[in-house]
Amino acid sequence: LSEDELSTAQSIAILRPSMVPIVNAMNEFDRRIKHEGYGQIEQVKDELLKSLTDEGNRCVELGYELVMNMYKSKAPSTEFVIGTFSRSSTLKSILQRIIESSDDVSAKVRVVCSQSTPGDEGILMATDITGASCLPDEEFQQQVIDGKMDVVIVGADCVLSEGNGVVNKVGSKALASVCKQAGVPIISSADRWKLWSDIHCPPLEDIFELIPSELFDHVLVPKEDEEER
Repeated sequence: LSEDELSTAQSIAILRPSMVPIVNAMNEFDRRIKHEGYGQIEQVKDELLKSLTDEGNRCVELGYELVMNMYKSKAPSTEFVIGTFSRSSTLKSILQRIIESSDDVSAKVRVVCSQSTPGDEGILMATDITGASCLPDEEFQQQVIDGKMDVVIVGADCVLSEGNGVVNKVGSKALASVCKQAGVPIISSADRWKLWSDIHCPPLEDIFELIPSELFDHVLVPKEDEEER
């Protein structure tokens, strides 16, 4: 990639945080081709595509393990309520895996999606997850305040380096603040391709916002794979 192409890619990431994994992959592709040569284009491409998939799977595994540990520590006799916000393929995979892990878990776990206005992605998310329901955002937050949620998990469009925050859909910060005040654990889950080390903060559109990392109980990003070093 030329410098102009990289500059364009980085500008896209700044405007749309959801593009950060693509930009990171483009930068890594360019770095490796410069180092390994153009004869390795197909191999590098295949390896990067595999990495995108593998890192997504590692992220799902990490989220699944954490939420299941919370479930086991509570050992619910009736139900365990997991709240979520917006719509994310990662969250869908985590939640669906939890529900399908056993009949006992499936009978006790209930997923509630916040409507996630503007955009109402929560309505669609509720159709993605077996047995999930959807509540208007204010009602969802009231459920958190009333102690009717055991944990809330959200995705991330971008995770800034050195714990400088998480970029996600607008409304995430207010929800995280409510969870913090109510003592309900809130988790942000992202794969390593969403890590952003640039000095510029991506959230420039109205639909994104920066959430301080300290508002989350856990910002889940898989550690660097030893095999990649």
